[in-house]
Amino acid sequence: MSQNRPKTTNELAEQARASNVEMSERVCLDMSHFKSVLRHLRKVDDNIILRMNTTNTAAAGECQIMFGVLQTAYARRDHDIEYCLRVLDRKIDERRAENTPSFSLQTQRRWLDGEHGVERIVRRRTLNVFRTRCPFFELPKEYIDILESKQR
Repeated sequence: MSQNRPKTTNELAEQARASNVEMSERVCLDMSHFKSVLRHLRKVDDNIILRMNTTNTAAAGECQIMFGVLQTAYARRDHDIEYCLRVLDRKIDERRAENTPSFSLQTQRRWLDGEHGVERIVRRRTLNVFRTRCPFFELPKEYIDILESKQR
């Protein structure tokens, strides 16, 4: 498979689901591994942009499919970030109960919480391209809010 060829819609949908990428407590507690997973999960946005630049997006069906892929990717990343925040909160609470320092876990949690901001930026960028390529597709209000929110 060529690296430069835009992915098919089915390949994009599978990449968005990322069923081959397992999120676990071990991944959450290993920052470098978690960063690698997020990079992998965010590639779907880059591939959607490539795909939209080479696809007839005047067809409403194609825009609907692409938007569905984006929604799947966003939901997966939200789920994984929230899951890992819960894991870290639990580990921090366990350390407090044991009266053991948890500075590295707290630092990791702050970094992970900051990933929400990165997600907003990635989504805004992708949704801007989407809206440009699919101008007649009506985005749900929550996505319009992302586009209209101020960059942080």
